[in-house]
Amino acid sequence: MPCKRSQQLQQILLLSQEMLAKAGDHEWGLVAEIEARRSELVARCFQQPAQQQHAGEVAAAIREILQLNRKISDLGERYREQLGSEIHSSKLGRTASAAYLGCGC
Repeated sequence: MPCKRSQQLQQILLLSQEMLAKAGDHEWGLVAEIEARRSELVARCFQQPAQQQHAGEVAAAIREILQLNRKISDLGERYREQLGSEIHSSKLGRTASAAYLGCGC
């Protein structure tokens, strides 16, 4: 594989791993920033189609990137659900407090 594309794929993988680490720490703003950089690199990397003899290496890198993306997405989904539960609990607490304060007890 041409050295440049191989280097770009390695960098995309590194950025994807960094995104996963930041997602694990719930640093979603940083995940978005890294994704923007990664997206630009992906666009540059795939401006030209891969040659047939390099297709296997490119496909393997793409599979790994997609696997990392799924993990990031799963973390995001779990975090979203957690936040939804916390918001719901907070609303219930405020409703209960308001009801208690309003009953004249």
